[in-house]
Amino acid sequence: MCNKGRRQSPINVEPDKLLFDPYLRPLHIDKHKVSGTLHNTGQSLVFRVDKDTKQHVNISGGPLAYRYQFEEIYIHYGTENSQGSEHHIQGYSFPGEIQLYGFNKELYHNMSEAQHKSQGIVGISLMVQIGDTPNPELRIITSTFNKVLYRVVRIETIDARLRANT
Repeated sequence: MCNKGRRQSPINVEPDKLLFDPYLRPLHIDKHKVSGTLHNTGQSLVFRVDKDTKQHVNISGGPLAYRYQFEEIYIHYGTENSQGSEHHIQGYSFPGEIQLYGFNKELYHNMSEAQHKSQGIVGISLMVQIGDTPNPELRIITSTFNKVLYRVVRIETIDARLRANT
């Protein structure tokens, strides 16, 4: 669908066009700590889980029919409070956006194999607002931002329990 101009990124979510699903289950993300590396791509920061991680973080539930193994986090942010997110909601750009990506571990062996296949990859976007209450799990990553200006930084553990206010 992407090569036909559908399901493209970035998108503008229009709330008045969304359909309510009363049977939608809660999204579940395992609560394991993982190690990885934080890269500066020049456009965003990317955290990649180490290949030799023993306990994987799985994403399931919600609209997902399969279990997906978490592999990467893309972090988009700007210098202005209202600019930074890749996606928009009703034309509004958020100060930041966290995108979690995983591959379908029930059908495929890794992200490379799954990326061009049906039901292969899941992407979850969390829009970031600036608030008064700090998030300790998010702080693990953001505290290293000043160290990735021009190089890769190793993060020993990241807690997969990034909390979102609902």
